Amino acid sequence: MLTRRHIRIKTFQALYAYVFSNNKELLKGEKELAFSLNKVNELYYTFLSSFLELKSFSEEKLENSKKKIRPTEDDLNPNTKFVYNKVFALLEKNKDYNREYSKMKIQWRTEGAYNVIRQIYLNVKNSDEYEEYMNSGGDSLEEDIEFTVLIFKNYILNNELLQDVLEDSSIFWNDDLDLVALSVIKTIEGFTVKSDENHDLIPLFKDESDQEFAMKLFKQTIEREKECNDLIRGQIKNWDVERLAKSDVILMNMAIIEVLEFPSIPTKVTMNEYIEISKFYSTPKSKGFINGILDKIFKQLQAEGKVNKIGRGLKNK
Repeated sequence: MLTRRHIRIKTFQALYAYVFSNNKELLKGEKELAFSLNKVNELYYTFLSSFLELKSFSEEKLENSKKKIRPTEDDLNPNTKFVYNKVFALLEKNKDYNREYSKMKIQWRTEGAYNVIRQIYLNVKNSDEYEEYMNSGGDSLEEDIEFTVLIFKNYILNNELLQDVLEDSSIFWNDDLDLVALSVIKTIEGFTVKSDENHDLIPLFKDESDQEFAMKLFKQTIEREKECNDLIRGQIKNWDVERLAKSDVILMNMAIIEVLEFPSIPTKVTMNEYIEISKFYSTPKSKGFINGILDKIFKQLQAEGKVNKIGRGLKNK
């Protein structure tokens, strides 16, 4: 799920928080980074679990209707297509989902969260899309997938009450939203009639190297701060590093560490990634400034033989 760029952003955020923290314990900082990364996974499973909460809410409504003093024919024999949505059923029995969901202990039965589900359900139930789906006469997984993606995009993803709940859960949830939303849609669209309880959902990291990348980048940027600052100081005139925007310094330090410590990542990729990140997380002039300083530092490090890239076509790139 997490791309290398998103990992860099989460690491930058953790470093920024560390720099301005009163507690400069490295272990604590690493734990905060791990917590932040896991929040992405929690957001993913929060969205997935919302489908089953909607299913559960609908089932409760159907059961309550049957208990009326004078139930109608529709109350006694309701259309159950929504609660028997095949995507919901596949998700409900999925081992990956149940394992991760149970570990996170996501709470939907608090008053605030329950009101979110209630509002989403009513919005869905009163929509033209719901009526068309319920009365289409179809019974295919493809139709259920299409409808589930539709309600996710139109009624879950942009629900303001849900966004309030997410904001209380994590200050960075909005940074993760697009990435997680795409992962949720990819998960739904990945179900097939052959999917069973062992069907793989999308993992937080592609492999262990991504997690190691985050932790090593965080740790080395802190431990080698003076070395990185000295390199920056050598390329700026009439300025002290301390007077530079802290976000610029952190991004440049991260880039220097990446070039020195990760031989499989091309230097050009590192340069481009941190310039792109600076557009969103630093000052309006940061892009040009960071580009100029890093270009000089990288050329210096290459001239000194300190940049050692491995792999086909990666030498000094």
